[in-house]
Amino acid sequence: MAIRYKTFGKQEYAYRIWNEKKPLSPKWVQRSQYLGVVIDKEKGIYEKRNEVKHLQQQERCILDYGDSYLLNSISSQLPIWGVLKTVFSEFFDTLMALILHRVADGQAMCHAEDWYDGNYASRLFPLADLSSQNISRFMSYLGTERIQRSFFKAYIPHIQKDKVGIVIDSTGLPNEINMPVTDWGHHNGGIEFETRLILAIDRESGLPLYFRYVAGNIGDVTTLANTITEMKKSGINVSSALIDAGYFSESNLTALFAAGISFLVRMPSNRTVYQSVIVSNSDIESPQYAVKYDKRGLFVKETEVEIYGYKAFAYLVLDSARRGREISKAVAQMQDDGSDIGKTDFSNCGKMVLLSSERIDTKDVVPLYYTRQIAERMFGIAKSDLNILPLRTHSEPNFKGFMLLVFISLIISCGLKTRLGPRTSVEHALAVLRTLKCKVFDDAVLPSEVTKKQRLILEAANVLVPKCCGI
Repeated sequence: MAIRYKTFGKQEYAYRIWNEKKPLSPKWVQRSQYLGVVIDKEKGIYEKRNEVKHLQQQERCILDYGDSYLLNSISSQLPIWGVLKTVFSEFFDTLMALILHRVADGQAMCHAEDWYDGNYASRLFPLADLSSQNISRFMSYLGTERIQRSFFKAYIPHIQKDKVGIVIDSTGLPNEINMPVTDWGHHNGGIEFETRLILAIDRESGLPLYFRYVAGNIGDVTTLANTITEMKKSGINVSSALIDAGYFSESNLTALFAAGISFLVRMPSNRTVYQSVIVSNSDIESPQYAVKYDKRGLFVKETEVEIYGYKAFAYLVLDSARRGREISKAVAQMQDDGSDIGKTDFSNCGKMVLLSSERIDTKDVVPLYYTRQIAERMFGIAKSDLNILPLRTHSEPNFKGFMLLVFISLIISCGLKTRLGPRTSVEHALAVLRTLKCKVFDDAVLPSEVTKKQRLILEAANVLVPKCCGI
């Protein structure tokens, strides 16, 4: 290895130079490492002035650094950053500190102040007040109608064009909060005291667009029209919707037809038209209807139908592998004496019917429908990574404010996931970077050396860690 010297102004600087082979490549590249200001070239004495200066100062504390630094670096590059600064202005530091706590730590907000005191977030957002009393007041402030309207008015123009395709789904949030929107709800075979959270997601970008909530005893089928109406009032012009079977009803479908909103929905098996499609397409397993979806082989057949006075297209989908499993399970559950063998119906096994207001190529209909999984992933992130449950708020304004906080945290978490790519989870990245510490001096913060794991994550996110940060 060689030493190279460079002169800038009256000062001479030393660099260590070496060549190394690129991984998985025959090419060689030149690397360099800064050694410091030249003190004695003959003896090879160099001085890193910043390090000497800070070593002479008193060390104040050591903080968790990497997780908040990464989140702040990504967040500041997202369109929502300017929205939050504009809408929340004087409360911006408190909001961002709570968002970083929610995404990076996920513990109950009663622990937020302790987390903040030991994290670099306290230097990034020094005006934040995360005392328990202030967090309660702040949640109530976030839950006001004026603030929520202001947020969506500023946020929506940044993420949508004139028309937007959406995915709508809902999930239950069990809680014991005494408020009008908590009631007994029956979903997926269970009964819980809950609130239903409804989420609309932009199908193209995968970003959350809008949220609302209703009492747990209100079924999904009755919420679609109001959700789309509220979105329109907020400036979201819906052109198409992907919805699950829970939203299938005459009133919902006729409203979508009348509004000119194209849709794709799974048809419940108890509908007459469902059975009609099954019976009239007994040749579904013909080779001409075979399509490839991911690594699976399916059969998809299109049938034109009339539904509530409108022309539509039904797509019968058969998954042969799933059909075999379902038939095997049904047979295993039959009586040993075979007394119910004639009562078992295998005609629906492995099949589903998708209904669309517009014609779709049979090879595209299943992939399009399964983009609905965006919503399921969002709810998974909210419940697992952001720890939305259990709910610990004690009033409806605080609950609504907490929902807005989670909604914004979800947007930032999605932005981080996009930067990290498919191979690295947000949870893993933040866990690895949480161990990257920094030392705080009187006028600067010095991050620790980056490990290989941390470096790979930072490179994937295209984020550089500085040698020194000012306070």
